[in-house]
Amino acid sequence: MVNLVFSIVFMLITYAITVYIYKKRYNTSKQNIFLAGIYLLIGITIGILYTIYGYDILKVFKALNIISVALIVAGVDYREKIIPNEAVVFILSFACIFILLNVFKSTTEAPAVFIDALVAVLLGGGLFAISKAISKNGVGMGDIKLVAALGLYLRTYALMGVLMVSLLSIALFGFFKVLTKKATTKDEIPFAPFIAFGLTVCMILGF
Repeated sequence: MVNLVFSIVFMLITYAITVYIYKKRYNTSKQNIFLAGIYLLIGITIGILYTIYGYDILKVFKALNIISVALIVAGVDYREKIIPNEAVVFILSFACIFILLNVFKSTTEAPAVFIDALVAVLLGGGLFAISKAISKNGVGMGDIKLVAALGLYLRTYALMGVLMVSLLSIALFGFFKVLTKKATTKDEIPFAPFIAFGLTVCMILGF
């Protein structure tokens, strides 16, 4: 019950922050009812499932925190085709906090957690850096920084899950757009919305 209440309150606050950021950035006062419904649905789902999984409130916070940031970044990337550096710094900051918390929680596991996080940074950032070199305009520096930051936050196992879901969903979306002649293979597709989708799916599954 605590997880559910916390999740709902957290997502309502996040929705208010999101609306404020969008209003300030795009000079609009419209509050998207659909977006509010999505935020609430995510909060309720995480709250119920994480209670079933037996996760503590820190795990709930960690999941909702990264989902919320990803949703905000998705909106910005969709409109402007950029990944805000502020979001990357925010993710890195909280990742460092959680790594430090692991030190106090278990000094024996802390080195393994730290190494795993660094491996995820190098793996995720490295793969996207290679993709950028190969595709030239297909992957931006913002995407590389975002994935590297997520690696530090999520660590290897969760990051790989998120990337698998994200890349599969963007491939299906791109194929559908080309098939329906609404886009060509040369058109750019913002990656952050699919990262947000992959994160949400994986967090719901308890990664």
